Amino acid sequence: MNIIIIGTGIKEQLMLGLCYKSELLEKIYTVSHEPLEDIPNVDYKNYRDLLQKIKLLQVDIALILDKKYIDDGLVEMLKRNRINVICVNRKWLNLEKSRLVGKQLSVHYSINVPQNIKAPTHFPVVLKSDNSFISEKVFANSIEELIDKRKEFSAIDPSSKVFIEEYIDGDEYSLVSLWDGAGMYYFPALSDTRIGLSEVQMDRLDLLKTKLNFMFSDEKADFIGFVVTKLLWAKNDWYVLEYKMTLDDIDVKNIITTLKSDFLQLLRSAIYQKLGNSEVSR
Repeated sequence: MNIIIIGTGIKEQLMLGLCYKSELLEKIYTVSHEPLEDIPNVDYKNYRDLLQKIKLLQVDIALILDKKYIDDGLVEMLKRNRINVICVNRKWLNLEKSRLVGKQLSVHYSINVPQNIKAPTHFPVVLKSDNSFISEKVFANSIEELIDKRKEFSAIDPSSKVFIEEYIDGDEYSLVSLWDGAGMYYFPALSDTRIGLSEVQMDRLDLLKTKLNFMFSDEKADFIGFVVTKLLWAKNDWYVLEYKMTLDDIDVKNIITTLKSDFLQLLRSAIYQKLGNSEVSR
């Protein structure tokens, strides 16, 4: 298989390492602002030029790692020209960009999320920005502290909505999966001494997986890529905190780097919507 990795930095190096381990790899190329030694790097004038070069190189799979290329519409352009792309598209990146969009969609499919609060009467509460690229969440223990923290958020990004959420105490967990355009494959969980899942938690997690799979299927999610669902266990059930739709998430890195199976075989199974038949182990 001929692979092209579009992106720069640690993510690129991680993907190169995984691809080199595969018996399916024939040739590999990069599109990077920081070309690596001994690996052909593809220079281009514009995306149309890049597309033509990808076709000439007979690329089987394009791995896009940087959000810039997603925002610029490269994923859709390559897909329209029948290039196999492993990456979320612009529409579904909004599930990561906007916490409120993620919450609204989850609620529509009866998936638990922490409730938003307009006028809090009990404290503590959680203050969050709708912009997920502002990763910080702030706890407020009084109305005065809430007002001050809200001003601080607005100073960081005046255009982003700030909302108040109920405070829920519990253990956090990351559910890592690969969507193939028709179904979701859930990776085995990494060993984590912070949270050992009980039988009840596993049962509720299986139910959540069913809901997530139905949500993506019913919404006709037209991409092939990784999804990380950030969860919280509280009140005897799972709550979705947010979604991560790009490969730079640390959970995706940890899961992928522990795979014992062939990485490119996994991606090829996703392209042909055969993840349900894949044997993926850590």
